[in-house]
Amino acid sequence: MDPNANRSTHFLFDHKVFTLEGCRFVLSKSTEEAVMRFKLGKVEAEVVIDKLGNEFKIDPKSFDGQLLDMVVKGLKYVREIRPGDTIPNELIDGTASWRVDDRHYNLAKARLTVQMVTWLTGGESVISSPAELEQLVEDPSTKSRVKEAFKVIANKLALTGDPEEVVENRIEGLAKELSYIEALRERGAKLRDVRSGLDVAHRVYKNERNLREEIIRMQTLSLPPMTDIENRFAQVDAQTGEILSMLGKYEQNIRYIREMRDDLHQTLLPWEEVFEDWEMVASEKGAPFEAVLKKTYQFLARNFSQAKQWRLASRPAPK
Repeated sequence: MDPNANRSTHFLFDHKVFTLEGCRFVLSKSTEEAVMRFKLGKVEAEVVIDKLGNEFKIDPKSFDGQLLDMVVKGLKYVREIRPGDTIPNELIDGTASWRVDDRHYNLAKARLTVQMVTWLTGGESVISSPAELEQLVEDPSTKSRVKEAFKVIANKLALTGDPEEVVENRIEGLAKELSYIEALRERGAKLRDVRSGLDVAHRVYKNERNLREEIIRMQTLSLPPMTDIENRFAQVDAQTGEILSMLGKYEQNIRYIREMRDDLHQTLLPWEEVFEDWEMVASEKGAPFEAVLKKTYQFLARNFSQAKQWRLASRPAPK
């Protein structure tokens, strides 16, 4: 643990209950409530966090009580929290508590660069293909127009100080924030892999009635949440598609991107176990594939029953 750790940045509890073997906080798979799990002899027990205060006489206003409140909020961003862990950055300063690769940043910056240049020529466009973006960004004519775009945009926005430097810094800042959207987009693409796997399963088990019916049920249950997630990405793209507005309302757009980043991250987080299972199994007839299908069915039935009301988690455009 960081020797400089303190309660403003880490989950440092006082009560002895938090020193129990295997103590950790997770969301219950059955109720989706935040619970504390720990080992009790040879079995694993769990207590709903809302009941911890009464069970162990923890004052909600005490440091431990406040940290438990932070645990509940923190489990929106991470799958598990243990005593001593760092408090997720989202709860401290609004930045992300997880990392992205350089390629995600480069992709986000490439999109913004192409938007600037195409805006300059009067036909602003948002390009999705990473390969096409890389080709455009490396084009000598694109590079020569970037500085011109900085100058024109700076004049258009009537920026003070060193206007062109301000525009360049804002592009860097937006690229950094949008890199998380690109990373989430990559993660979200795994949903299509699950859908493709279910299509394969439907063909492989077409002559096994019971299993085939379960696969059809999974295909039905998975479609609404997958469509919902695709719509969320489309919303982000639509709201960040005008470069002049992005740069002119810089602070507002940073807040908007972070809100959508957290929304997408929280939406995809429960799918991680499903993604891991599908990545480790071959889509071919056999016990391993059937085990993954069974776990996927349980996950979908638990989280995405048809009775659930679907609503796009839309965010208003920055004003």
